[in-house]
Amino acid sequence: MHKLLVFDLDGTLAPIGKGALPETVDKLKKLERKGHQIALCSGKPTYYLCGILRQWELNSPIMIGENGGVFQFGVDLPPKRFEIFPYGEVAEKQLKTLRKRIDDAWKASLWYQPNEVALTPFPYNEACFEGIQTILDSHPEDLTELAVYRQIDCFDILPKTISKAEGVAYLASLLGVSPVDVAAIGDGVNDLPMFEYADLSIGIGNGVAGKADLSFDTIGEALDRLLEET
Repeated sequence: MHKLLVFDLDGTLAPIGKGALPETVDKLKKLERKGHQIALCSGKPTYYLCGILRQWELNSPIMIGENGGVFQFGVDLPPKRFEIFPYGEVAEKQLKTLRKRIDDAWKASLWYQPNEVALTPFPYNEACFEGIQTILDSHPEDLTELAVYRQIDCFDILPKTISKAEGVAYLASLLGVSPVDVAAIGDGVNDLPMFEYADLSIGIGNGVAGKADLSFDTIGEALDRLLEET
């Protein structure tokens, strides 16, 4: 049995910008009752994940936000435990430099997700989207210590030392479990690092086709597979 189940949110447990189906939440509760630890690992900040998990009423959820950058245990605010994954001064400086470049060109055409670590601009239009890409392509010197994930609706830009793999590995160490005890479930390119760490990787939809141990069209099918373990 995989003791730690780590789920991406958008495109995995729920469609982007929408809630999870009641049957999805019911299956998560069943997995929790069977002894699995449920964790969310998302590009979203933990306060966003916290609001969602309050509605799901799981007993002891753990949140890994900003693609591995921050950790929150439980849904209480202020959190009982909150941590920021350490990163270097060079990465911090490059994040500030990159934000200034983006702001100078496109500040009126985007919104920034309020993060603790990562830089996540959401362009309002395609011109802004491609404009940010041009800035990234034109200034590789600003990215030597940064990783960039281009998503459907935003860019996730964060220190290279931070990833979903590092976040899940750190959480596993806190819980005293090894990679063989971990299953990771996701749908996008930023989920691939945690796929490499986990003993079992499960892809949802076509975004990671051929890059996971198992693939399913729907999260319901994936949850049924996990329920069969116990």
